[in-house]
Amino acid sequence: LYYFGLYGRAESIRILLNHAGIEFENVTVSGATFAEFKADTTKCPFGQVPVLEIDGKFLAQGGAILRYLGGLHGYYPEDLEQRFKTDEACDLASDFVMPVVTNHFRTKDAEEKKEGWANLLTDHYPKFFAFFEKILTENSSQDFLVGDSYTIADFALLSVYGSVANHPLRKDEVLPILENYPTLKAYLEGKWEAQKDYFDSRDECSF
Repeated sequence: LYYFGLYGRAESIRILLNHAGIEFENVTVSGATFAEFKADTTKCPFGQVPVLEIDGKFLAQGGAILRYLGGLHGYYPEDLEQRFKTDEACDLASDFVMPVVTNHFRTKDAEEKKEGWANLLTDHYPKFFAFFEKILTENSSQDFLVGDSYTIADFALLSVYGSVANHPLRKDEVLPILENYPTLKAYLEGKWEAQKDYFDSRDECSF
């Protein structure tokens, strides 16, 4: 699995593979190694990562990779309505993380970044926690986002949780907000505990 030294768009893939018991190799690219990698359009067809290599084939685009692996390992529903709900939750997880990433990496002015973070804590986190709280409470099981078993949506949200909530740089300010969403809190803590060995062993990244 080729990606930067970050959790980012590759982390949901890593969590899925770990849950499925599939051994894989992380290959970190940066600077010159990324330039060399993306210059090879056989390996990196769109000039971006993540890219997953399986038996000499190179698969691109994080969402497509996640769905492909989900289909292979039983995490992507056959039923069209369930599949829609799974994709919907994945897209919502992506919408959740992007403003936090943007404020961290792209906002250069220190005061503007501080103000942006304060606004995220006040408005953005409660809004998205409420969205996922509603999804869980309306689902047939509060242990999963869709249906009664793991889907790729669970791995997508767990990846976001590990980057923007339960992360050493952010958890002291974010996790108290999560207390207001008990179903979501119990769900996330349970899922984290279920793969604690993986989360404890991974390298610490900013996102």
